[in-house]
Amino acid sequence: METAPSLFRLIRLYRLVLPLAIALVVVLFELSLQPFQGQPAAFWLRLGFYGLVGPLVTWMTLEWIAQQVQERERAQRALEVANQRLEAIERVLKQASAAENLEQALAAVVQEAAQALGMEVALSLEGVQATSVGFRETGPVYALPLPGMAGKLEVALPRPLSDEEKNFLEVLVAEVAGALDSVRARSRDLLTLYEVDQALRAEANLGRLLERLLERILDWAGAEGGGVLLLDEEHFLQPQVLHNLALPPHAFAPEGRWKEALEAPTFVQDNLLAIPLRQQGPIGLLLVQGEAENLRQRMAFLRFLAAQVTLAVRNAQAYLRAEELALTEERNRIAREIHDGIAQALAFMALKLDLAERLLPTDPSRALEELSQVKETLRAQIREVRRSIFALRPIDLERYGFLESVRRYASAFAEQAGFRVRLGLPERLELSQASELVFFRVLQEALTNAAKHGRPSLVQVTLTPLGERGGVLEVRDNGKGFTAEGAAGGLGGFGLTQMRERVEARGGRFEVVSLPGQGTCVRAELPF
Repeated sequence: METAPSLFRLIRLYRLVLPLAIALVVVLFELSLQPFQGQPAAFWLRLGFYGLVGPLVTWMTLEWIAQQVQERERAQRALEVANQRLEAIERVLKQASAAENLEQALAAVVQEAAQALGMEVALSLEGVQATSVGFRETGPVYALPLPGMAGKLEVALPRPLSDEEKNFLEVLVAEVAGALDSVRARSRDLLTLYEVDQALRAEANLGRLLERLLERILDWAGAEGGGVLLLDEEHFLQPQVLHNLALPPHAFAPEGRWKEALEAPTFVQDNLLAIPLRQQGPIGLLLVQGEAENLRQRMAFLRFLAAQVTLAVRNAQAYLRAEELALTEERNRIAREIHDGIAQALAFMALKLDLAERLLPTDPSRALEELSQVKETLRAQIREVRRSIFALRPIDLERYGFLESVRRYASAFAEQAGFRVRLGLPERLELSQASELVFFRVLQEALTNAAKHGRPSLVQVTLTPLGERGGVLEVRDNGKGFTAEGAAGGLGGFGLTQMRERVEARGGRFEVVSLPGQGTCVRAELPF
């Protein structure tokens, strides 16, 4: 940057000094020729001096100026190249930071590096497919490892590298390593969020859900141990999940730092960070044990993950309450069925038996008719009781798997209810455990309604995959069908409502199509 001003000052100096120096030399030369005045030698000496020395001084002066200008241009070109390479590094960092994943970041880095160097470049990173621009290993290759990463940057050399190019490559690989590490960390964060989201969708059991969430959080944080504590009704901290933590397995009162941690993240021990789980008020703590400075740097994302754990706990608790409510409603429904069905049938049979007893002495044939009606009613009620008992019998989804459980249950239920069943099941269906349970409950209720209200001869059960993850369940019968007014009036109304609520609570869609005399189709669609 100072080459031009220095050159300008030197030229101005020489412009002042050089004429004076020349004049002084001329004066001294003329004085030295005074003794030779009038002699032929004086003429030749003047001719040689003015004919040779003057041009020589002029040439030397111009040569010096040319060298200075050349140095200036060389420095300016070097500066321009350095600026271009700095801009290339800036573009590399910008594009790598904007990349969605490591593959895109590698491609952006290689493209910019090849353009900046004008050479073929390849970049490889362990676990990621190598990326290159026109790279051919047909000649010498200059390789530089990525600092702190299992990877390297390679340049195919059409010519030997200059020191400036080597320095540029060293700076480049250092910046690239930092940018790729940032992209990898961001990808790891996004992957952790995805896995946490999948865990939330896939598991309704609170204990197993917390186990899966904690495993992913500890793996992301590089932690040595951790746990989840929840406040019970007496406001005691009750351990739910503990991994490599020296904490009592029983509930304890939050005091001191434990109490502070319920309000804000606090190190309850030197290397044990407690992050509050809060929703309107504290509901528990997420514990992460590891190197304290590392945990402080990851604090913001850990707090976000704690919010996800809070959501998981609330959802699981709401699911449990919904299950308890469903059990209560189911008990009430069974009580109503017993009162409206079996109890009334027993009362009817008791009246018929009394009538038959009175008619037996006077009208034996009429008495036998009444006894025959009692027998038919009794057989029907026995079938209804067996069907109800079978519908209430639990099924082990984990033991048989979802599809096999559907096959077994539908076939056995059809045999108990006295109709044929036609199954259309895929070989494989990607569903979470919670969605499998919802589908199974819908199947149970739909078959129960068909047997109780539709009296079909055939029921078709179809399961269809929905994209890569998710599915559609259809239960179609050829029974009596019903109108909307019939459903609202009690013809399966509670069962339909319960099915709809279960499906929509999982983010799915539910519909029932039915017409009198044309059967009923129950359709449930669920994501993963």
